[in-house]
Amino acid sequence: MPSVERVELTGRCGPLAAAGAAGPVYALTSSSSGSALCAVGLDGRVRWNRPVHARSGLMRVAPDGGVWLADDAALVETTASGAPGRQVALSHAPDERIGEFVVLADGFVVAWQSKPYHTARVERVNGSGARRWSAELPDARLSYEGVVEMSAANDWEPAPMAPWRPRELSPERPSGLLVSADRVLATYLDWSSGIGMGYCLDLATGELVWVTPPHPTGERAIAGPGAFLVGSQGYGAFSTRLYDRDGATVAEWPSHGRLLVSSRGRIRVVEMANDSSPQRVRRLHRDGTMTDGPLLSGYYTVGPALSGDGRAALFRDGELQTVATDLSLRTLWKGEGEGVGRMLLLARGRLFFVLTTDWAKGDAELVVAHTDLPPLDTGAWPCGESNLQANPVPRW
Repeated sequence: MPSVERVELTGRCGPLAAAGAAGPVYALTSSSSGSALCAVGLDGRVRWNRPVHARSGLMRVAPDGGVWLADDAALVETTASGAPGRQVALSHAPDERIGEFVVLADGFVVAWQSKPYHTARVERVNGSGARRWSAELPDARLSYEGVVEMSAANDWEPAPMAPWRPRELSPERPSGLLVSADRVLATYLDWSSGIGMGYCLDLATGELVWVTPPHPTGERAIAGPGAFLVGSQGYGAFSTRLYDRDGATVAEWPSHGRLLVSSRGRIRVVEMANDSSPQRVRRLHRDGTMTDGPLLSGYYTVGPALSGDGRAALFRDGELQTVATDLSLRTLWKGEGEGVGRMLLLARGRLFFVLTTDWAKGDAELVVAHTDLPPLDTGAWPCGESNLQANPVPRW
């Protein structure tokens, strides 16, 4: 059984990220007194803690180690030492604010939202905030066969709702903005219905290349150069599609959940269905078939994180488990609470994740588990948000 440490942080612990396998792990916390950013070493000790202004709760780590937060219409850096860094103010309309952003080696890609919704916009800027391109997305009209309405006109019988223009439309989280090779996938969601759409743009020009049909949004991941996995769950939908760089559907599976893509391109899913249907770990093959693993109990899942030897770690239903390459499960540790967010695998087999017993009250703690896992896999999607930096831009 691995040894487990619990790190006490001020406030509710939110997003996690790290610049590299040696750490430290950066944690963004919130409390009634505001937000704070702290750095925690592999030994579980807090190296520094500083107050920050971060309304959105978004955090990314740049290739140079700077930690970036979004603050309405600016991107704000904290250096690796904990000192304030650069601040990049972005040009925007009065009612726009940053919904999602991704750090590139030479700047940023930003997905904007307006409230109430009148437009959605994605742009690419350089490191100083100068605009390279800005793409206003087509006006959204949403529909889905599972969304029904009743009226006197059809004798109060349920019928598919006519396409509607949402009052609010914002980037989905997490992974609402993904960059893979020369493609950007921005997923926007109507929170009142759970229906959204994915818009794929050319990274160099901002040209709109393809659009997904409206669907109940779900998990998304990068599957290869210009390729994306797009999940759908809700209103009877429970599926995952693989799109190529031109928007063609390569494969589709009747499965949905937390995704992993290894350095060999192999896809695994830890299923999450918010009903009583059986859930498993499955391998998704690119011909549309699946290999079934054992049944899973519970629903809320933190992780998974894929190690270089093919084992994947996750916390679910009170247990820290690993999934072997043959999809067999092994329990490493039993704890209390539910997992929240992502799991990071760092050097010396350290797993960092957050558990909560009452999320509404802000009761959450950072857990460090010492395991025998080797370093994180080098594939396109070895953990949530693609890599330790929470920066979905894999190196090809």
